[in-house]
Amino acid sequence: MLPVKRNILIVTALGLAAFAIGLGMGRLADRPAEPVAATVFASPRELPPVDLLDPSGATIDSSAFTGGWDILFFGFTHCPDICPTTLYRLAALQDRLDDLPPGRQPTVWLVSVDPLRDTPPVLEKYLSAFGPGVTGATGSAEAIAGFAEGLGVAYQQLPEGDSYTVSHTSALFLVDPQARLAALFTTPLDWQAIEADYRELAR
Repeated sequence: MLPVKRNILIVTALGLAAFAIGLGMGRLADRPAEPVAATVFASPRELPPVDLLDPSGATIDSSAFTGGWDILFFGFTHCPDICPTTLYRLAALQDRLDDLPPGRQPTVWLVSVDPLRDTPPVLEKYLSAFGPGVTGATGSAEAIAGFAEGLGVAYQQLPEGDSYTVSHTSALFLVDPQARLAALFTTPLDWQAIEADYRELAR
């Protein structure tokens, strides 16, 4: 009988050890993952004053960014490559996040840095190519400059043939449901890491 009892004790001990390991792994899995791509602000920052126009021409203020998560990208409709590529990637990111509850799925904003050409109708037509989850904001040169400067966004008009182009910051700004800047994604943008970070930050 002794060998049998000894075997029972060994099996019991192994079972308890496996349970303890599993419990420990479960606790580790419950821990928030450290952000990989995001620069997270220890204290979310209030947005600078918002006095812009949406694609329908309606005035928007900071309340437009409350109640849900928003990703802001500064660009312009005449941008030849970076802006459309980033917006398509952001639309694809939204598709991958459609398993999240509605309140945690992000709205993507193109904030124009070219208000002279990017009127609300132009913005509306341009953004229709990226899906319903992508919207935009434009406004007066002064209002856009104030909003951009408050977030640390740099942009500059540069001559290009008979017209001009705009050099601009290509970072992504994550705004929380209280209309506060929560995190920043800088270039080069690692989309897989951005998705993982977003899931952690928005949960």
